[in-house]
Parts: sequence; C-alpha cells; structure tokens
Amino acid sequence: IDDPDNTVPFLREILQSLRKETEGKTTLLGFVGSPFTLAAYSVEGKANKNCFQTKKMMYNQPEILHAFLDHIAENIAAYAIHQIDCGAQVLQVFESWAHHLSPEDFEIFGKPYADKAISLIKQKHPEVPIIYFANGGSSYLDLQRDMKADMICVDWKIDMATARKTLGDKPISGNVDPLILMGKEEKIREAVRDCVHKARGVPHILNLGHGVIQPTPESAVAAFVDEAKKINFAQTREPVSI
Repeated sequence: IDDPDNTVPFLREILQSLRKETEGKTTLLGFVGSPFTLAAYSVEGKANKNCFQTKKMMYNQPEILHAFLDHIAENIAAYAIHQIDCGAQVLQVFESWAHHLSPEDFEIFGKPYADKAISLIKQKHPEVPIIYFANGGSSYLDLQRDMKADMICVDWKIDMATARKTLGDKPISGNVDPLILMGKEEKIREAVRDCVHKARGVPHILNLGHGVIQPTPESAVAAFVDEAKKINFAQTREPVSI
C-alpha cells in the first residue's frame, strides 16, 4: 500500500486531534471494511441487492477472487495499522455484505481473509482490541467463535441469549434493533435492560445491532444511553440461565 500519509493526509490530523480532545473521556475507535465487502463493492461498482457479479466470479473464477481478497486483506491491515498509529485505540472490522454469503461461502471467501487482516494488525499492535461485525451473519455465528478478533458484534436478528450461548466465552457486542429507537421511550429502555440481562456472564458492550438510522431522534439515543448508565453492571457478571 502507498504511504497513507500521502494518500489520505487528513487522517493523521483528524485522529490525533480527536484523540487529544477525548483523552480520558472516551475511547477512540477506528474502522475498516472487511476484505469480502470491499471486494464486492469493487466488483459490483455499487451496492447490489444480489451481489451478482461478485458471486458470478466466486463460482466461475474463484482463483481470481481469492487473489483479490488476499491483496485487499494486506491493504486493509496496512490502513488499520495507520489508523492505530494516528491515535485509534480500538478497531472495528465491518463485513457489511455478510448477508450475501452462505455459511459455506463465508468459510471460504469471508472468514479467512478477515482473519488474515486481523492477524496482520495484531502482529504490529497486539495490544489493540479488534471487534468483528458480520452484518446479517447471525445465521452462522458459530463460525465466528474462533475468529482472530477479540470481540464479535452481533445484529438484532438473533436473540442475545442465543448469541451468547453460541459464542461461549467470546466477548460480545450488540444487539438492540436500531429501529426500536423510533419507538416509545419505555420500549427503548426495556430493550436496553433485556439485552444487558441476556448477555450476562461474558464481557459485553451494549450496542445497537447496526448503526443509528439517519432520522432517529436524538432524544431516543439519549434515552438509550441514560438507561445504560443506570444499570449496575457489577450485577450482570453472573451468567443467566439459558
């Protein structure tokens, strides 16, 4: 990869400035796309609900796709390392197009290259926690349990108690439905309490099962955060029966 300070010169200034402003107050997260997702964007040229061209390559010219994924994994790692060098304290790897992959295809085209990128990052920065999120990948959550990431983020399409049981002692993040934030305040607070309760017994970062939807009211986000702050997390360390 070319020197990131030349290709994305603004990144160092932004991350260093944010790190200085947030020091001691919060953790600065960096993020990168996972190899399959970036390969799909490159092959399709835009978002495609069927991932047609990428899957056509997958099933007809797998050797080309494998070579491309390997190349992307190395470049992703270099970019992530640059973010960490510039101030990022935690890194999240997003497999945004995981919902296009069957479990078998995930094992062949998704997981190995995400793990390669994560391993390369860990070689340089073993101290930096890495979170992996496969959007729509809750149907093959069992395949993510042994991934190189320190934590697995799960979407809202699986019950948190089931996700926790599937991942075992792997730290977990998630998984409140983002659209609950469009509902009544008490429903939001109830969802927060339910998620935390079901994740008991393993390290857990309370989070949405995806990003905040653009028209979400700020008051809804405030209610989510406020309810989280009210929870005595010391009481959530004991596992809940499943």
